[in-house]
Amino acid sequence: MAELLELEVDGSTTVVYADGFGMDEFKLLEVDESILKELLHDGLTIKGVKTDEAVLCTSSTTYAIKYVSTSNTVLLIPPQQTARLPGNMDSSADEKSCVEQVNAGVVATAAGLIELVETAPRLDEMKTLLNQRPFTEDLDEEQMLEEDDRGRAGLYSMEDLVSRVQASYGQIKSALETMQAVEIDGFWRIVDVKFMQGLLEVILLSAVQHDWNLKSLEETEVVQTVRNDGYSPVIIKHCLACYGNEVERNVDEPDMKRWELDERKVCLHYAKQLLRAASKWRLEDFVDAWKNNIPTGLQPELEMLKGEFLIEKIGGDSWLRLYSVSTLPSKPAERFSALFKEKPKWEWNDLEPYLRGMRAPGQSVEAMLLRYTRKSQASSDVPAIYTSR
Repeated sequence: MAELLELEVDGSTTVVYADGFGMDEFKLLEVDESILKELLHDGLTIKGVKTDEAVLCTSSTTYAIKYVSTSNTVLLIPPQQTARLPGNMDSSADEKSCVEQVNAGVVATAAGLIELVETAPRLDEMKTLLNQRPFTEDLDEEQMLEEDDRGRAGLYSMEDLVSRVQASYGQIKSALETMQAVEIDGFWRIVDVKFMQGLLEVILLSAVQHDWNLKSLEETEVVQTVRNDGYSPVIIKHCLACYGNEVERNVDEPDMKRWELDERKVCLHYAKQLLRAASKWRLEDFVDAWKNNIPTGLQPELEMLKGEFLIEKIGGDSWLRLYSVSTLPSKPAERFSALFKEKPKWEWNDLEPYLRGMRAPGQSVEAMLLRYTRKSQASSDVPAIYTSR
């Protein structure tokens, strides 16, 4: 403080209320060095509409904004000013003797400060926005004219999402990947599930016809072949990215991109096909039908269904039905509420896959279980049961 007020050792100054005291309102914001650096160089963004709790976003993190009262009132004093006394500045007199200290003027007071607490990005709004107008098919010329008549309604660019979604730019980009969204003509779109699964079927049939290796699909060859069925290259490449993993490029062919279809994702595709035919299956019948539908070389396992399907005991039989973690809210309180509404009692092996993707900085899964569930276990040799707290 002495340095800020330009005081000598054991010096003093007079603190007075400035002429404009109370004319301006100030809010004190407490930040760490990394946030301060970003604030000074790139700026920060505060997001939220009137019905939201405002959040502050850096390029990579989202923070809740909390106002904390202090026990002592803080006096706000601008950088100290000094004034030189009139006289011959060229004289040999000590320069300090020609400086007059100005009183420290208090321009405002603060009874508290704004504190930032890292919080989960609020991404459910983005799901709502992108589902307003999912991409359903590649359009012919007449359909494109009809689409143009709708204008931009229900379409969102990255700039639109960044301005509306209470999350950082980095978190929004990551969520778009998780949601398997694709940028088409400058707008981010969710591709209709049935459309995407139909495209995968075409790729798999083409693989059989052309004897392609599912572990090394050449992107250019796939695009050139499948586009003849009316699919655009951008959607074909997106399908390969959604259902496959890029293979490390050959040094001799650095420009050739290859994809290996992901066994779990392809097997899940066929599992969901069966669930579209019947909403509930007896487990044994489902496994038999599933194995019969899977392309040669792929091995379906029940472990693949975790987080996508529920298996329940009804009488003496086990029954399977669709229940995907991707449809659940990301906030822990809302996620647990939805889970216990679906099923009042959960065993850990069934519950664990549905806890993936929850975002609560600073909270472990164990802490969230303690907060939102009750655990009971009749004896050590039976599974623990989780119910709503």
